[in-house]
Amino acid sequence: MIDRRLIPDLRWIAQRYPIYVTDGYSGPLPGGGWAGCHGCHVRGSDHLNGLAVDIVPLEPSSRCDAKWTAITRLARWAEPVQGKPVLPFRWIGYDGDAGHGCGHHLHLSWNHATVRPHQLAEWVEVFPAPGLEGGEQLRGKKVTKTPKAPAGPSGGISQYKTGGIGAGD
Repeated sequence: MIDRRLIPDLRWIAQRYPIYVTDGYSGPLPGGGWAGCHGCHVRGSDHLNGLAVDIVPLEPSSRCDAKWTAITRLARWAEPVQGKPVLPFRWIGYDGDAGHGCGHHLHLSWNHATVRPHQLAEWVEVFPAPGLEGGEQLRGKKVTKTPKAPAGPSGGISQYKTGGIGAGD
């Protein structure tokens, strides 16, 4: 499970890097039960709102080997300098961050409005519109078809202020 506003970004990433998402939203489900890992994320984690993902190579490996090369490239693209992620990311967990890194997992969190755990954020920053095609709607306005996304960072962000998957949905 993940906030649906992140899906175009994740599809864009998956077209360029062989990734497997191991965790997205972690929290209570409507009607009972739990999604994701229980108690494994820090207090205030973006996983508690479906605004973060944990990623490993598509071909599994628990060692830092050649299977992690693309994940390491993705981590460096998202955070070229430790502690300074590029927009729209809020926090990147990889080499140099406890419990993260090559052979373990890459954590990507997106910038978003302040929100309590297990609630839907009013807005989330995303890539400038990859994946939005001519007929899709954004805040009630028609979005024109965008050119193919570049191979590197897009240089901008967009904010979706509606949509997403709430804990009660």
